[in-house]
Amino acid sequence: MSGKKIKVLAPSWRPDIQEDIDLIEELTRIKGYDKVPLINPEKENIKDTLNYKQKLFHFSQRSVASKGFTEAVTWSFTDSKIDTLFSELKTGIKLSNPISTDLDVLRSSLYSNLMISAKKNIHRNFEDLMLFEIGPVFKGSKPGEQLTMIGAIKTGKYSRKNWIEKERNFDVFDIKNDVLRTLNEVGIDNSIIAVSNKTKKWYHTGRSGLLSLGSTNGPELAYFGEIHPSIIKRLDLRTENVLGFEIFLDNIPESRKKIREIRPQFFVSDYQKVVRDFAFVIDEKYNSSVVINLVKKVDKELIKSVKIFDVYQGENIDSGKKSIAFSVTLVPKDKTLSENDIEQISKKIISTVQESTNATLRS
Repeated sequence: MSGKKIKVLAPSWRPDIQEDIDLIEELTRIKGYDKVPLINPEKENIKDTLNYKQKLFHFSQRSVASKGFTEAVTWSFTDSKIDTLFSELKTGIKLSNPISTDLDVLRSSLYSNLMISAKKNIHRNFEDLMLFEIGPVFKGSKPGEQLTMIGAIKTGKYSRKNWIEKERNFDVFDIKNDVLRTLNEVGIDNSIIAVSNKTKKWYHTGRSGLLSLGSTNGPELAYFGEIHPSIIKRLDLRTENVLGFEIFLDNIPESRKKIREIRPQFFVSDYQKVVRDFAFVIDEKYNSSVVINLVKKVDKELIKSVKIFDVYQGENIDSGKKSIAFSVTLVPKDKTLSENDIEQISKKIISTVQESTNATLRS
């Protein structure tokens, strides 16, 4: 021993004592572990473990799964013959050394591998499918030329051979509902989602659409609709219908609040709701969403919902016009509505629709 240093020679029967820490452990064991004071480690969280995009990735993954979709995890490679059906690229992104001949390009759409998975299931008599995948798609061979997306498909029937309700095929409104609910859950309110009939070549024209942020010319949030019948036939899917949606996760804006804080609180009014129906003859260029947004803006606090229940073109309606009928649900928060209150809001709804669209009230 010299100064603060101690030279220790371990006995021959203790070959496990080789380093300082072994000796310290022995001394602690002899003295007693209960004599060692507990010192909590210093914790300083400077920033979140996950950033916004990572949180959005995992949250949206759970959101889609909660709608009944089963997650598929496939390669980022796919078959060029199938990928070209869902691609807007002039040429596919070829791999110089593919792992197999049918995985020869980087995927430009999540639909490619989802369709391959669906085909395998349908040919084994699993006809009613709900599959989704979340991951990158590639728009070029250079670094950064990729997007993070969610792709989902539905095939078959909503209710097959059920004694309680009639069976029916999944339709475009089912898939639209799924994608809208998903966008709502990640923090985007319906009031800032614009619906248009813009579509891609792999969708059925007239049974598909685009959801944009703010306006029809705003950032693309999602495409949805029925996959084109020619593609279903070409892929030999052996099903009447395939529906799908594609969500652009990179275009979802970051909110200052956490996703769970954005959700609106559930509110139930103590006062009686009032429902009033309206019917207008309007130019056919106006779609239903335009009318719904106009009516909702009349009084955002009082008008709880606007629902289109009839659209008609034909006899007794002028050419280039259509009849739209909708019901408006009024839910007061502070008092029971009087006849005068209802009449005033009804007049305001009528005048707003007429001034904005030159529509006429249908008698």
